[in-house]
Amino acid sequence: MAIASVLSARATAKKKQSADLLASIRNDKELIDGLRKLAELHNRADSNIRQYAQDSNSSTEEAVSIRYVLNHWEYVAVGVQGGIYDETMLRKASHNTVVSLYNHARPFIECLRECKQRPSLYQEMQDMAERWDRLGQPKPKKKRR
Repeated sequence: MAIASVLSARATAKKKQSADLLASIRNDKELIDGLRKLAELHNRADSNIRQYAQDSNSSTEEAVSIRYVLNHWEYVAVGVQGGIYDETMLRKASHNTVVSLYNHARPFIECLRECKQRPSLYQEMQDMAERWDRLGQPKPKKKRR
């Protein structure tokens, strides 16, 4: 009985942490602006996202925004991996955001890894995005009557 109680409390705490995280994401203007900026850069025909990973451009507004968004989701991925957050709940709420973010930022990440000679940069976020992409968008539940 005690073990079941502890496990239930742990699961509830994970869900609360996840709900708090999701609420904070909605209110993080810098994160929202960074996601928009990254999407704009990705969609522009003349844009080279890799350039913002180079040291000469590291202090530009674009580079700072990209790193902010990637760092945020890297921390989230580490939290998921460490059992702090409920991955199913986060995936339901943020699947498209995370998968699109990784796809848009991939050239930046690859260049940053090459320039810094650190092949593990943003590895946890990459693993999470690729796993979520393989799993696909969570299916909505059937409508209740």
